Amino acid sequence: GHPRWVLNVIQPKKQSRIARTAILLVHGGGWAKGDQYKFTKMGFMLAQKGYVVALPTYRLYRDAPFTACLEDLKNAVRWVRAHHKKYSINPARIGAYGNSAGGTQALTAALTNGNRDFEGDGPYQDFSSDLQAVVGSGTVGDMRHPSHGKRAVFAYRNLATGGDRKVPDAEVEAVLRRASPSSYISKEAPPLLLIHGVKDDVVVIDSTDQFAKG
Repeated sequence: GHPRWVLNVIQPKKQSRIARTAILLVHGGGWAKGDQYKFTKMGFMLAQKGYVVALPTYRLYRDAPFTACLEDLKNAVRWVRAHHKKYSINPARIGAYGNSAGGTQALTAALTNGNRDFEGDGPYQDFSSDLQAVVGSGTVGDMRHPSHGKRAVFAYRNLATGGDRKVPDAEVEAVLRRASPSSYISKEAPPLLLIHGVKDDVVVIDSTDQFAKG
């Protein structure tokens, strides 16, 4: 196993006769840092409202470049679906929330529902990694958008290269195209809610506006 392959579950104390909706809370951190504990408080709040909450981690850019992080998130969704009976989860009602890099991950995962290119070689392959809804805040629509701040551009390049400064720009561009949610916009997309601050000077709202226009 890998030290980043960790997932915590928070569930309501009371038993329910009706299978519950599950929500994955995906942490941010620019693909350079962060862990599942960032959303613990939110997880308990959602559990008190009747949801089953999963808090996964994923490999950061120093562990492996894209597509490793997305494969890990999809594996986490498969894990939740594979354990739906244990946690009384409705396998047809699994959504995700994430902020910044985490929101971008969740958004890309949902838009690539059914795309086997990003499943990886992790376990529970007999189960779907599809997400039925996503809420994202400060998400990246297109990593190639010209208005992104220097910190964001630095993070995107690291995601694409694993931090290797010698990777040619053309190769970086190709990976960023694959990593950007905007590359997978389609009519089959599940319900999405995007929240973005107009004064965000790292992940600029221009990218989100462009994504929303399709």
